[in-house]
Amino acid sequence: MRILLLVGSPADLDISHALYANNLVDLGHEVRLGVVNSISAHGPRLRCLSGPVTATLEPYGAYPGEMTVTDMTDCDLVWVLNQPHPKISADVWQLLWRANLQVPFVNDVVGLLMLNNKNNLPLVVPSEHLPQTWTANTFAALSAVYEQNPQQRWLVKPPNSGAGADVFVLEPGSTNNRALLQSMTGNDTAAGSITRGGLEGLRNRYCVLQEFVEHREEKRVALANGQPVRSQVKRISTADHRGNITQSADFAICDLDDDERKLAGRVGEALLEFGIRFAGIDVAYPYVFEVNLVNPGGLVEPVQLGLPDDSREVIAEIIASVPDVAKRSQ
Repeated sequence: MRILLLVGSPADLDISHALYANNLVDLGHEVRLGVVNSISAHGPRLRCLSGPVTATLEPYGAYPGEMTVTDMTDCDLVWVLNQPHPKISADVWQLLWRANLQVPFVNDVVGLLMLNNKNNLPLVVPSEHLPQTWTANTFAALSAVYEQNPQQRWLVKPPNSGAGADVFVLEPGSTNNRALLQSMTGNDTAAGSITRGGLEGLRNRYCVLQEFVEHREEKRVALANGQPVRSQVKRISTADHRGNITQSADFAICDLDDDERKLAGRVGEALLEFGIRFAGIDVAYPYVFEVNLVNPGGLVEPVQLGLPDDSREVIAEIIASVPDVAKRSQ
């Protein structure tokens, strides 16, 4: 089978890029590494910079070969492993959607674009497993909610960011709380006072205001074909409130209990309805905090901990779960 893996930079491959590519080659597939930000169109043809994986890829190293512009639909399957750069993301997503009409993707483009955020969690997570959450783009709207219960701890975060960026806690009685809400929604009042007449235009930014759920551990659960297949516990640093490994949380391999496994399966089945066949979710039971759909991790952690790579069977299952991909490769 001819498989195209789309990454952000061939000069700096992360551990997932290398592990997936190497395992797919060992499984007998013909693998090419492509650059997601290089996609272009010539009439009906869609192209990207890509190169064949003919040698073992090293994590955090560069692609060890030459890349050329090739037809990106001349393959049997596409796997998007990095999001496009924000400056060109709208165009790249549109071209990816067009490609997805011609070639199967591991995760369908519409599902990737519409669900890889915090806005649409209610579409895939049962309401009883979500913290109380409000999303708006004005200070007034979110402040009205906050002021109803200022003695509660709240969390604020952008709906379309990741890795723990700009996630803040509003502590009861803190004089920072109003300033944080204003900043997270664009500081439109302050900017209007400085420039007058709306010279800077629309400054509003969307912000998520969420009840703070006290926890010191959460689990990243990898879902393949709708079912939990791997899990790791992330222990939050005593100096932080975020469960991201990039923000000093440590991690270890763990099992799921029956309740966690059932919840993960419900979310996985819901994601399948939107063409999402590989995902990672963050769980502190009974809550799901987020879903991760582009390069979500969950399979590489044993290698990071110095344990043997056990991902090959799951990778094969992910590929086999894509409808019609086997027929296309024949």
